[in-house]
Amino acid sequence: MSENIITNNDASYKIEYQEDGVVLLTEYGDTEGVKIDSNLIVYDLKRRNILGMNEAEIKAGIKRRKEIIKIADAQEENTEDSDIFVTIAKDKMSANMTYLPPCNGGIEKSTDDFLTVLKDKWGIAYGIDESTLVRTIRYKEYYKPVLIAQGREPVNGEDGKLVFLFNTEHSYAPKLSEDGSADYKNLNVFESVSEGSEVVTIILPGEGEEGTNVLGDTLEPKPGAAAKIPTLKNVKISEDGKALLATKSGRIDYIRNSIEVNDVYQVKGDVDMSVGNLKFDGDVMVNGNVISGLTINATGAIEVKGYVEAATLIAGKDIVLKNGMQGMGKGVLSAGGNIVARFIEHCEISAKGNITSDYIVHSKAIAGGSILMKGKWGKIVGGHVCAEKEITANEVGSVSNEHTTVELGISPEERSKYSELLVSRDQLREQLEKVNMAVKIYAAKQVSAERQEMRDKLVAAKSQLENQYAQAVKEIEQLDKIMSTSSGARLNATKAVYPNVKLLIDSAMTTTRKIVEHATFKYSKGEVVFTSCEV
Repeated sequence: MSENIITNNDASYKIEYQEDGVVLLTEYGDTEGVKIDSNLIVYDLKRRNILGMNEAEIKAGIKRRKEIIKIADAQEENTEDSDIFVTIAKDKMSANMTYLPPCNGGIEKSTDDFLTVLKDKWGIAYGIDESTLVRTIRYKEYYKPVLIAQGREPVNGEDGKLVFLFNTEHSYAPKLSEDGSADYKNLNVFESVSEGSEVVTIILPGEGEEGTNVLGDTLEPKPGAAAKIPTLKNVKISEDGKALLATKSGRIDYIRNSIEVNDVYQVKGDVDMSVGNLKFDGDVMVNGNVISGLTINATGAIEVKGYVEAATLIAGKDIVLKNGMQGMGKGVLSAGGNIVARFIEHCEISAKGNITSDYIVHSKAIAGGSILMKGKWGKIVGGHVCAEKEITANEVGSVSNEHTTVELGISPEERSKYSELLVSRDQLREQLEKVNMAVKIYAAKQVSAERQEMRDKLVAAKSQLENQYAQAVKEIEQLDKIMSTSSGARLNATKAVYPNVKLLIDSAMTTTRKIVEHATFKYSKGEVVFTSCEV
């Protein structure tokens, strides 16, 4: 009788040649331990050339966790050389090897022998760990599964990308000096390019690197995706596809996924009566001042290096006034982007983006984004300022308690619409009451054909008024829902908010009665509340 033992942590088996037959003895161990591999056992039995064994019955017995399985009738143990059993992962990216000892005086095969077996018998053609093979055989690490081969995963190609060679983001905030003053003269908000210059480098997508599984099969990588080219205006793709080039000289912008080079109309001096009103498809740069009564209308940006009086400036993009505007109650600024000005006095301005200034005095200012007071003064005095996101200033109002209105959260357009809807609802209700009374009067009497016609008209008018009233109520309810929800908008006063400042934040309103220092005002549970300044 002879026996061989394999132990895989918690599981083990023995093969015994007994007088009444060849027997497989199994110990299955803990359910969380390493399980017995029935394929390994069957392979081990087959290499021993045991006569009369039934492979299906052996596997079924192991599956039923039988501890004693008769393999075959009694017979002598054959002499067999050492061998290896290999399992290949489902994804073919790794292979494990179990080293099996010689039986009944068989010989130990060499490392070179097993390299040949791995390749010719088991088909392992790539990633063989020869050092592990040498160690396993040298130290006779029988029945111990080891990682013998590892494939190489394919490396997917990197996606293409765009490298912008100009500034695509601008803070519009001026640099502050040590004394707190702001430098609005050197904002460098705009960049100019020359015809033919490269404005964007296009990094082409990578093809990736091929991989190989342990069987030697090539694994194709996934190529990277090409960079998405923005909308282009006066910009083209180079012939080799590796760059974006300006097709004309001008001012370059990257706005809403669009790269544009626009013409720049330059006024070397002032925009006065000798120049007249300007309307230009592109950007306008004024090196001097803009006098009262004139209009500049540009589809692009407007930049004025001097002062602006009671003029009107309308820009599809940004407006930058490196000095400021004294509007004398008639000046107007309207920007599709941001407005940046050193000061704003006695004018009406609106921007779909942010408004940045050192001080705003007795003006109406509306921003779709935020109003940011940057500079030595950082003041909002008098007038009416509105922002959907945030207003930050050193001081709001004045020591003389000048009336100042600050709106935040819901847009002025929606707030105005809400007020109009309330008036319209009340008027419609009043009209409905009158029409209902008239319909009742006509219904109570026998009427002539002429009066019946009038009654029919009243009924039709009543139906129309009811529909209009229902629509007004519906829209009011929708706006009520918006206004009763906090938008997160806030007023930050780093120094003080003075008395007589009217604050409207979302659906809440309050007027300051005393000085509130270093505070942030915001909406909470239907009220305007303030905390210590959050900036």
